[in-house]
Amino acid sequence: MRPLTLMTALLLAAAPLAAQQRTIDEGTFIVTKNGALIGREVFRIVRGPSASGELCRATANISIGDERITPVLSADSIGTPVSYDVGVRSGAKPVLQLQARTRPARFAVREQTSTGEAAREYVVPKRYTVLDEDIFHHYYFVSLAGTAGAVAVIDPQGHAQTSAALQRVGSEQLDIGGRSLASTHYALVAGELRREFWVDAEGRLLKVSIPDRGLLAVRDEPPR
Repeated sequence: MRPLTLMTALLLAAAPLAAQQRTIDEGTFIVTKNGALIGREVFRIVRGPSASGELCRATANISIGDERITPVLSADSIGTPVSYDVGVRSGAKPVLQLQARTRPARFAVREQTSTGEAAREYVVPKRYTVLDEDIFHHYYFVSLAGTAGAVAVIDPQGHAQTSAALQRVGSEQLDIGGRSLASTHYALVAGELRREFWVDAEGRLLKVSIPDRGLLAVRDEPPR
């Protein structure tokens, strides 16, 4: 037998890890503002092993007006961000390329725009999450570490970090794609800003509402 080449050995080593990846959720959110359609968010969340332990990886293609957003977020089993990359285009023109990485007690962000490059670091507590303004499927990660309590929220594109309180509002029935689904309703409250989201019994995200901005994202069909 011929000895394995380095490339073949690497591919064989990676194959079992890829085979162990499983899809946690995938679907499409229809996004409206004050009742008018403004966009769609097609997303997929997978979970699988990595060199540092089990990770969730969320990817999406998002259309909001003329903008196209392509985020990739990796988080650990309790939803803590490990890495985050996002590209934003307006039509054919690149607007933003952002890369963020978690370090001990820090979340380091580097971004490239038409005006140049900038870097920021956020000091973070044990429990924090990434919620960019026009990305909705990331709310899946908010309640993984627990159903209530304090959560630091980082908005990388908005250059902001806030402290929020996660609250369990109660159980509700939602109409998703013509089917009535049992859900748990949560609120994430930071000062006067209130974000609300609903998940099913398996934690899959069904709906997000940001009343102050008139934004509503609802799945076009039930999770499979």
